[in-house]
Amino acid sequence: MFGAANQERSEYAMQALHSFALEEKSNIVPGPVPYVANHAGHVNTTAPTAYARGGLPPRVVRRVCEHIDHNVEQRISVEALAKLANLSVCYFVRAFKQSLGVTPHDYLIRRRVERTMELLSGTDMSLSEIALAAGFADQSHCARRFRQYVGMSPRDYRWSRP
Repeated sequence: MFGAANQERSEYAMQALHSFALEEKSNIVPGPVPYVANHAGHVNTTAPTAYARGGLPPRVVRRVCEHIDHNVEQRISVEALAKLANLSVCYFVRAFKQSLGVTPHDYLIRRRVERTMELLSGTDMSLSEIALAAGFADQSHCARRFRQYVGMSPRDYRWSRP
């Protein structure tokens, strides 16, 4: 009896979280782990998860996320990000996930999808040019990740925008 009630409450909490994210007009469909970023995609370091025990200090999170944002179109390795944070790769990945709720690779892919959305809305570039400008290896990889996070193809997204 108590198990069913707790499961109902946790499902209700997840529904509330998803509806809150959708009300905020988030560009990315929320996944199973909360994504701590504002509308511009910048990390909200005042969120409670940013101060989780064992996570990264806010200044390190800000430095790493700014590096990703400024170099999103380039190849960025986890090793380079860990070096930027002055940590081992294993510890960095664990601390980053604890701080932001997503792995560094997932954060990078999400930022690339957001960049793709900006380019689709604001330019007349071809989809293959946009994929390369956003840092994806090719158009196919871009479309696959875009569909995974946004729920529609890049072409459909471009034509759905006013």
